[in-house]
Amino acid sequence: MIETPKNYKKMDFQTLDEYYEYLENDTNLQYFDFDTCKYIIALRDKIKDENTKKLCSYELYFADFSIKNGILIPKIQSGANAYPTLELFDDNLEYIKTRANNVQNPKYKAKYNHLLWLSPQKHIDFAKKAIESYLLLLKNSSFSAEDNLQCLSFCEYFKNLFILSQTVNHKKDDIINYAISLLESDKLNDITKYSLMDFIIENGKKIDSSVTQKFFDYSKNKISNLDERVLESYLKLLIILSQKLKLKAEQNEFQEKLGDYYISKVKKEKYEGLVAHYYYTNALEEYKKANNKEKIEQTAVLLEQAKKTIDLKKVYFEIEDENLNKLWDSTKEETTQLIENGNAKDIYVDLISGKLLPKAAFLNEEIKPDMFDLVSTMTFDINKNVRKNKSFAINAYSLYINNFSIKKISLVFSKGIKSGKISYESLIDYLKNYSWYGHDFTYLDTNNEIKGFNWIELLSPSLQSFFVQTEIDLKTNSHHPQGYILAIDSLVLKFEGLLREFSRMIGAQTIEIKDDGTEERIGFEKLLDNEKLKALIPEDDIAFFKFLFTSKGMNLRNNVAHCFYTTKNYTSAVMLLLIVALLRLGNYKLVTKEKKL
Repeated sequence: MIETPKNYKKMDFQTLDEYYEYLENDTNLQYFDFDTCKYIIALRDKIKDENTKKLCSYELYFADFSIKNGILIPKIQSGANAYPTLELFDDNLEYIKTRANNVQNPKYKAKYNHLLWLSPQKHIDFAKKAIESYLLLLKNSSFSAEDNLQCLSFCEYFKNLFILSQTVNHKKDDIINYAISLLESDKLNDITKYSLMDFIIENGKKIDSSVTQKFFDYSKNKISNLDERVLESYLKLLIILSQKLKLKAEQNEFQEKLGDYYISKVKKEKYEGLVAHYYYTNALEEYKKANNKEKIEQTAVLLEQAKKTIDLKKVYFEIEDENLNKLWDSTKEETTQLIENGNAKDIYVDLISGKLLPKAAFLNEEIKPDMFDLVSTMTFDINKNVRKNKSFAINAYSLYINNFSIKKISLVFSKGIKSGKISYESLIDYLKNYSWYGHDFTYLDTNNEIKGFNWIELLSPSLQSFFVQTEIDLKTNSHHPQGYILAIDSLVLKFEGLLREFSRMIGAQTIEIKDDGTEERIGFEKLLDNEKLKALIPEDDIAFFKFLFTSKGMNLRNNVAHCFYTTKNYTSAVMLLLIVALLRLGNYKLVTKEKKL
C-alpha cells in the first residue's frame, strides 16, 4: 500500500544500487518531487567510475522531467532553451528502457514507461505498461482525504492516466469506472472529486451519456451538503453537464443557483467596492443565462449601487529619458518654426502629415510590466463596468497619443491661436477650400425642396464653440470643461455622418438588411472595416479613427451618444483630437463616382 508521505531525512547513497532500492521502497505518493534530484546529484559527485556517473546523470534527467496532463515538461524552460531534454539520453534511451523493465514500484514504472511513450522510442507497449502502473499506484494509495496535497497528487497522476488511456484506447472503461467508484468512497475530498469529473468531461473522447448522467446525479445530490468553498465549482460543472445532457430546465436552475451563490457571498462577507462589483457582475451574467428577469433587475440595481463605492485611485509617474527629452525639445522647435514661418494652410497640412500619430500596429500592441504577473487585475470602462474583452496591459497606442500626440497638437494650437494664424475663420476657410466637406451635397427634390447636406454649415457651430472657449481658457490661463460639451457632442456625432457620407460616395456599403427585411445603418466600426474604404484611407488613419470612436480606445461615439461622459470628461484635448480627425478625413479626394443602381 502507498502510505501517507513522511518527512524525508537526508539520504546518503554510496552506490547506484542503494538508490534503486530507495526508489523501490518509496511509498510517498507526492507528485511534486523536490528531493530525489538532490540525492542522485550527491551520489554522482562521489562516484569515481565514469560509466556509473553517466547512469546517475540519466537518473537525474529522468527525475528533473515531469509529466503533466500527458505532456513531458522540462524542469527549466526559457524560450527555445530547456533542461532537461530527451537528447541528453545519448544512449538512445536504452538505460530508461532497462529501468522501465526492472523497476517494480508502480510510481516509477509508470513514469519510466510514460517518458518512453513521449519519446522518439514511442511504442504502444510503453503506453499500456504506464497505464497499468498508474492504475495500480492509485488503487493502492492510502492517505487522509483531508490531506489536500496528497489529493492533488492523486489528481495529477489520474490526469496522466486518463489522457494516456484516451490516446491509445486502452482500459478506457476501467479507468472511468474507477473514477465513478471514487465518487461514493471517502478516499478523496469533494474538490478532488470535482476535479476528476471536470477533467473527464473536458478531455474525454466520446464519453458515454450514462457516465455524464452519473456525474450529474452525483453532483446534484451533493450540492445541498457542500462546503461553500467548493459549491461554485460544482454548480459550474452541473451547468456543463446539463448542457451535454440537453436538460435546459436544469441548466437554468443551476445558473440561477450560481447567481444566488454570488449574491450570498456579498451579503455574508459584507463585501463592498470592487469585490461586490465582481460578484454582482457574475451573478447578473448567470441570471441573464437563466432568463430570470426579476433577479436580473434586482442585481442590476445592486451593481449600480456597488459602483458608487468603487474608489479607483489615479497614480501618476514620470519617466525621465534623455532621448524623449531631446525628441520633445526638437518637436517644440519645429512647432515654433512652423507657426512663425508658415501660414494657416501650412499649419493645418502639418496636422495631417508627419509623425503626429502612432502607427496602426500600435493599436493592438500591449505593454505588460512584469509586476502585472504578480497581481490580479481588472479593466473598467468609463461607467466602472468590467471590460472582460480588454487586456490587462498598457496599450502602446494610447500611451503614444497621451504622451506625445496630444502634447504636440496642444502646442500647435496654443501657439497658432496666439499668433492669429489658427482661428475659427481660418479653419472654416481651409475646410471649404481644401477638403471635400466644401462640396455641395444638397439637391432639389421633385417638390422643389432642398435635400442633402451642407457639411460646413453643420460643422461650424461645433468649431465656433470650441474656439470661443479656447480663447477664454488661454486668456485666463485656465481650463473649463463645461465650455467644450456642446463642441464635442456635436462633432463626435457629425463625424459619424461624415464617415457615412464618404463611404456612400465611394460606393461602400452603408446599410444592411436584417432578417426581418428592415433596413439598418451599418455601425461605426463596420464602416471603418469596409475594404473599399481601407483601399483609400491609410491604415494609420483608420487606426486613429478606431481609437477615437470605438471600443478599441476612447469609445467617443458610444460615450457621447449614450451620455456616459460627465463634465470632467469634456476636455480641450478631446476636441483637439477630433479636429485632427476631421482634417485627416477631409483630406481625401472623392474621385470615385457614386454608382447608379
